[in-house]
Amino acid sequence: MAQIIGIIAAGLAMLAAQMKEKKKYLIFYAMSYVFFVINMILLKAYAGALNCAILAILTLISTKFENKKFPILLAVFFGIIILVGNIITYNNIFSFLPAIASYIYLFILLSKNMKIIRKSTVGLRLLWVIYDFVVKAYTTFVLDIISLISSLIAIYRLDIRKRQ
Repeated sequence: MAQIIGIIAAGLAMLAAQMKEKKKYLIFYAMSYVFFVINMILLKAYAGALNCAILAILTLISTKFENKKFPILLAVFFGIIILVGNIITYNNIFSFLPAIASYIYLFILLSKNMKIIRKSTVGLRLLWVIYDFVVKAYTTFVLDIISLISSLIAIYRLDIRKRQ
């Protein structure tokens, strides 16, 4: 069951990478994080589940600030929650990967530049690829590789090719 839910989660993340508008990007990512939470809980990967839950909430909140400046105190608050949550769920060195990915995602939410967002998504996906493999989320691992490739395609299609 965890593997099937992971497929849904990763599929929504792949769709997010192809969005031109940040609001649509955020909506798809919020949906994917909900499924990632379920996936990680079923695999007893609590650091991943906690980070995905925090990021789902953060993503939904950030859609309210899409046309406004994201409050710095809110970003600091979530940064602290991510840190505390990862200290609580620490299991091994790999349990820090979701935290690093969460900080990259927080940076993504603060950014308005979709080019920077797409490039940051590549780093975020790389961290999740490693974590998924370690926690045996194999379908998510495979789909995160595809999502990583999808992000690279989006960078080429929307950023590099347009310059030529």
